[in-house]
Amino acid sequence: MARYPIHGALPSMRGPLTVAGSGEHGPVILAGDHCATASIQGAMISGRHAADAACRRLGVVRPDDRRIAV
Repeated sequence: MARYPIHGALPSMRGPLTVAGSGEHGPVILAGDHCATASIQGAMISGRHAADAACRRLGVVRPDDRRIAV
């Protein structure tokens, strides 16, 4: 297995880090890595939280196996 460090690949983030996800501000649902952790993982978690928030607002019930822990 090879290892290739890439310096500066992610911006520095001050702790404590959270994966809170999206932010709801009135009628607007925000999503993106800036809402969670500055990474692809943070962007994906935030997008899932935003989708859950939108479904909640629209009254759409998703199966339990598609939800993520908050």
